[in-house]
Amino acid sequence: MATAYWEGPGAAKDFTHPVPTELVAERLDPRARILDFGCGYGRAMRELARAGYRNCVGVDPSAALIARGRREAPGLRLEHTPHLPLDYPAGAFAAVLLISVLAVIPENDAQRRVAAEVERVCAPGGLVFLCDYPLQEGERYRTAYAASAHPLHGVFETPDGGVFRHHDPDHLASLFPRLDLVQARETESTSLSGHPMRVLQWTLRRGGSEPPWWPHQ
Repeated sequence: MATAYWEGPGAAKDFTHPVPTELVAERLDPRARILDFGCGYGRAMRELARAGYRNCVGVDPSAALIARGRREAPGLRLEHTPHLPLDYPAGAFAAVLLISVLAVIPENDAQRRVAAEVERVCAPGGLVFLCDYPLQEGERYRTAYAASAHPLHGVFETPDGGVFRHHDPDHLASLFPRLDLVQARETESTSLSGHPMRVLQWTLRRGGSEPPWWPHQ
């Protein structure tokens, strides 16, 4: 993660990745304890709160983003967490949101550390809502990938200093060996600068019996 960027110009951005509120509502009771990992300024948590999900915790390594969230939505539980592991026991959450987080972590090793921590804090039978960006097909992004000096395909830098990564879906799946894919969809969004993009929204499940806060079906 480009720390200086997210303490500076990135902290003023309005995030655009669609929040998968309906996917959460399909599978989780509002009582469920949810972790928004890489919560930024709490945008997803606000939408979940409006939908009745108020047992949520947001964590982010950017002090500037957490400070912004606390100013804009003081009722949210937002925590500045610059280091892993998190100060939560294994299996502490029924679900984890991971929305456009891997997109700002270019290196494989750092991505694996995040994925391992997400798996650790997700309860047996729990869910991970993985929302991120596949490799884009448009000329703008193909040009950006080709111009990048980074050794990994799909990594590129923006003029204001942001470093981002788009992914082969097989790579994303490989980061979560203990989770099963139970639902996948692709939808449309825009980049932080307003350009059209395709996005992935996956529901992953950790093996084990379901916790008692699942909705009755």
